[in-house]
Amino acid sequence: MNELKAETIINAGIRIAEKNLTSAYVVKRGDEQAGAIFVKIDTLDGFAKLFSRNIKYDFKNDKDIIEFIDLYPLKQSTTKEIDKRISKEVEIDRDCWVVEIEDKNGFNYFENLEC
Repeated sequence: MNELKAETIINAGIRIAEKNLTSAYVVKRGDEQAGAIFVKIDTLDGFAKLFSRNIKYDFKNDKDIIEFIDLYPLKQSTTKEIDKRISKEVEIDRDCWVVEIEDKNGFNYFENLEC
């Protein structure tokens, strides 16, 4: 398995967001090679979404697939709730990355990365 560096994935997602005139930035820098990645989508109305990178293997095409899983798919979370969860994740894994995207529609620009 030839896993992409975390920093490469983050740079790609931020570039795509910025290309779409959306603010995206690294809130916490993690391990350049393989740190966990959390993406916070702030919808600028007091609510936010939180996604985590997941890597799965596609046996049919013999390659890794990077996906970002919504950690609260059935719940509307406040920005405070998401920030609290991020703080807990950082306590557990100091090497994790946290990226924040400000998008009133809640779009995750990391969702369909083809890297």
